Amino acid sequence: MVSLQGVAVAVLGFAVVLGCSSAVYRDAKRLEISRPPLWAGFVAVTCGGGIAIYLSPLDVPIPGLLVIVLAGPALYLFERDDAKHGDEPADPTALPNAPAGESSSGRGDEE
Repeated sequence: MVSLQGVAVAVLGFAVVLGCSSAVYRDAKRLEISRPPLWAGFVAVTCGGGIAIYLSPLDVPIPGLLVIVLAGPALYLFERDDAKHGDEPADPTALPNAPAGESSSGRGDEE
């Protein structure tokens, strides 16, 4: 017999997976990241797989489930950051969003 808690987790989990994957698809489409359906599917598979494993009779530790669930969104965020900032050369003396010519320490070369 299926418990009420299991049904609630399944319904809520399905809604969260659907919402996350649609948000990833829209964001990837907006930022013109290559293959938005693939990224949305990847997020849906990792999040949905984690929920399915949680609902299964297997005894899986919660930290392992969190790794599975967060793998898709984390990898998408890495791809998003790379697509947003591109292939700019790294400047170790400047903050990412600071105006040009301003160093990270704010005092320049006083030494």
